[in-house]
Amino acid sequence: MAAHEYSLHFLVNELVRASNINLKGTNLAPEAIVDYFNKNTNQQANTYTPAELADAKRKLFANSASANEFVELYDSLKARHVRDLDSVIIILSQIVDNHEVRELVKQSRPLSTTMTSPQQKRVHNQSRTTATATTSPTSTMSKVHSAHVLAEMKDNLLRPTSTLSQPGSIMSDGEIRRRAITPSTSTEFLGRPSWLNERLRLLWDFYPTPEKFEPDVAIGRLSVAEQEAIIVEDLLLCMLGIEGKYIKTPSLTDKQAQRSFHIDRSLDATLRDLARRMVPLCSNHSLVVRFIEDRLQYRYGLINHALAGALREVVQRYYVFVSQLETQQQQGQLTLQTLWFHTEPVMEMMEVVANIVRTLNKGNTVGRAVLDLLHEQTLKLSGHKQAYDICFFLAKSAYRPYLTMLETWIHNGLIDDPYGEFMVQENKDIIHHESSLEQEFNDKFWSRRYLLQRNNTPILFQSSSEMILNTGKYLNAIRESAFDFIDDMTMDMSTSILRVDKQLLMNNYKKLEYTIHEKDLEETLEEAYKYASEILLDLILNKYHLIERFQTLKHYFLIDKGDYIVQFMDSAEDELTKRARDIDENKIQSLLDVSLALTSDDHYKDDVRIKMFHYDLISMLERVINIDSSMNINESMEHKLTGLESFSLDYDVKWPISLVINRNCLTRYQMLFRFLFYIKYIERLLCNVWRAHKNGGRRRRRRGGNSRERRNIITKPNGAAYLRHKMLHFVQNLLYYMSFEVIESHWHAFQNNLKKVTNIDELLKYHILFLDNCLRDCMLTSVHLLRHIHKIMATCVMFANAMDNVDDDNDYDSLPGAVVASFNNNFTDQLRQLLDAISKEDGPAHGAAGGGQQHTLTNIIHR
Repeated sequence: MAAHEYSLHFLVNELVRASNINLKGTNLAPEAIVDYFNKNTNQQANTYTPAELADAKRKLFANSASANEFVELYDSLKARHVRDLDSVIIILSQIVDNHEVRELVKQSRPLSTTMTSPQQKRVHNQSRTTATATTSPTSTMSKVHSAHVLAEMKDNLLRPTSTLSQPGSIMSDGEIRRRAITPSTSTEFLGRPSWLNERLRLLWDFYPTPEKFEPDVAIGRLSVAEQEAIIVEDLLLCMLGIEGKYIKTPSLTDKQAQRSFHIDRSLDATLRDLARRMVPLCSNHSLVVRFIEDRLQYRYGLINHALAGALREVVQRYYVFVSQLETQQQQGQLTLQTLWFHTEPVMEMMEVVANIVRTLNKGNTVGRAVLDLLHEQTLKLSGHKQAYDICFFLAKSAYRPYLTMLETWIHNGLIDDPYGEFMVQENKDIIHHESSLEQEFNDKFWSRRYLLQRNNTPILFQSSSEMILNTGKYLNAIRESAFDFIDDMTMDMSTSILRVDKQLLMNNYKKLEYTIHEKDLEETLEEAYKYASEILLDLILNKYHLIERFQTLKHYFLIDKGDYIVQFMDSAEDELTKRARDIDENKIQSLLDVSLALTSDDHYKDDVRIKMFHYDLISMLERVINIDSSMNINESMEHKLTGLESFSLDYDVKWPISLVINRNCLTRYQMLFRFLFYIKYIERLLCNVWRAHKNGGRRRRRRGGNSRERRNIITKPNGAAYLRHKMLHFVQNLLYYMSFEVIESHWHAFQNNLKKVTNIDELLKYHILFLDNCLRDCMLTSVHLLRHIHKIMATCVMFANAMDNVDDDNDYDSLPGAVVASFNNNFTDQLRQLLDAISKEDGPAHGAAGGGQQHTLTNIIHR
């Protein structure tokens, strides 16, 4: 099993646990799921043809208990520009087709059908858009949701898109399950003042009046010229949101509804027809004005506020246009036909704006979805100059607060996002104080403190989102380091806040402006990324001496020099041969410190610590690569575990070195060390047997009578010595193979890669690659191979113990030949099984799993 599959195993395990599905007794083993993902990783599963989507919706429609509600729910989600909605529909249709999977999904039905309590309703209302898209169709597919549950889901769509909720969607394992049933605390925003609802005349919209459509005097009794003059004046009033004498509008029960108008029936038919053509302009103006007033509320976020401000500018220009018409009307130069001539192009522009408003109202959209809609509309209308200009203006205005947040992130590493609309959000659950980083360092700060929210990532930044995330992370890591390293940066040590020379930023970076072409923004983003990555990389490599840290790890964990390990084994062997639970760890630490002080002048040797595990190396490997990460350790095995099997090293890493040498990396180093250390100990045992055998032969030769007897002692074949030689030869060759052919080879490649790294992520990648290659070629990614080696080592230990129990020198010769033959047969058979397993492991399948790299496992066979 290749090391690169570890993360996929973990994700499959989490998926199974989160789904509450029991795979026992089914053909869907977790390993089969992992294999399926590996085979289908490169397939473009995110794009589907209209026919595929139509077929998927048809299947879900046919299996829904409330088909109409399902269709309405899907249309509503589609109007809100919910991400991955089509992918979810395809997956659900596949679940419908597969009877076995459908039965498994039914096991988790209680979790998705108990949303009846007020507390659970709040959870559902506050769930993210993608969560709504994922759970709702599934519920309809299972035919267990009643109509009132679907109605409740539909009502939830009228709430603003939940990108305004608190950040932190990627959480720890336990918290994911806790928050699935615990209501999250959403941000509460200030509401509108009550007097605004009472003083309706402050709004630029029609004041509610009783539904009375018949005037006191019918306009039809007047002459056509008088009728035209009156109806022109009424139209101008309606264009401003004021009812006329003969053009009335009923009060609206829904503030997002399209306003209708009633024109006096007695009006001349020609004039009435012409006036009816211009009424949509008044209706669209009313819709836009109501949208502006509504979206200025705090809860809609900065993007909607900016859009409302832009729409207000559009409306102000519209008012100037109406004022010009009024001037002509007062001069007696405005006829109804002239009014139509002037308003027709304006009506087209207002219709474009109103269509955008209607779409936003339909989904009650906020945040990223607003930006995507405006961007799509701008692209669609690129062939219509006037419509394109107004859409571009709206999109540019709406993007302005988002781009401001983006500039703050890529230039300062800070998130200024009060409404949770930005693509990067901080996970508050990750403790990031410097003291905590020194005590419990791991990779959470780097990989999980700042999270990329796909639901908040506009289409314009899809391809560059990872670069944007890393740019701010680099700057933030520099701030956490609290070090004055660059001339154009100063660090306030009291607050640990990085202050960047603003003038330098203005010279180096262009101000971000909205454009329909993503490539136009890439230059600025790449400059910011390069600037931040070079600073952090230089800081870690030079100031914090990362290369020397790597060499320390190689020296102590990978045992590239055997000086300290020999000294340590000489002094600590008696203690380490005890049961693990009986060992005095303080004594072992003291002995290690003495050994390091006597044999090494490494500057970082004081950071080396001991670590006593309560499980052996094989169990450690299984915990890493086994899908069921919750497996329990056998208590009997833990009871029998010796100190030699549980002993390992640990390393005290401080920030910011812990970004690179994190807990995941140290776990890999510890696996390699435990393997090397135990084999070193086996070599030591066999060498002791050789020494005792050699000294015993000398004493027997001294006691020999004549020269002929002494010569027989020298030349007499000894099966135990021959077996000891075979075992020692295997162990020493195995050590040589791992130390020189694997570790040294990959270390050389790692050092070459370090010379060409340009950012911290490449450094992390090459470091993990080095460790994974070492683990793979040292056979530590295969439990199967490790068990074979463990059996061989156990045989060597038993043989060494048997030889150690021989007290009399003559007993070497008198040791039963059957015992030696048994050891020899076991060792030979186990060695043959290991070599056969290596041949299979290093075959074509293994080569494909390793990405086509050249493996060295077969070198063992030729030794």
